[in-house]
Amino acid sequence: MSRTITVEGDLTAVDTRVLMTAQGSITAPSLVVPSGMTKIIKIIASCVADGLAAGEVVYFLRLGGNAVLGGEQVIMFGGDGSIAVQTGSDAGPNVAIPLILHDVDIAVTPSDTISISAEMAGVDIGTATAGITLVYGK
Repeated sequence: MSRTITVEGDLTAVDTRVLMTAQGSITAPSLVVPSGMTKIIKIIASCVADGLAAGEVVYFLRLGGNAVLGGEQVIMFGGDGSIAVQTGSDAGPNVAIPLILHDVDIAVTPSDTISISAEMAGVDIGTATAGITLVYGK
């Protein structure tokens, strides 16, 4: 048996940690690890930027809080780059391709709170939106 949590948030500046505390229309989903779940077994993460500025970034996922045994885990899960569009031309679309990590084995404490955050590092390219899904298991 497994359980999931999905969270999202906007990254508005480079080198700034953003707590992922929303879930679409749900502004405060529970970040408590479900009872009986002892590890994170899969991670799905994706992020895409609006590309309003020329630059390039990489995206980091940070898993921490009292629930994560062994300390904070940091995972790079993607990158983006863009060139400022010239007046009168069309911008190429930015596409979010999810990173799916199977067979993850991050030990967590059931009924404790996890901290899920993301950040972008590099040369600011505008606002990016990240979505993170954690799959818990035994």
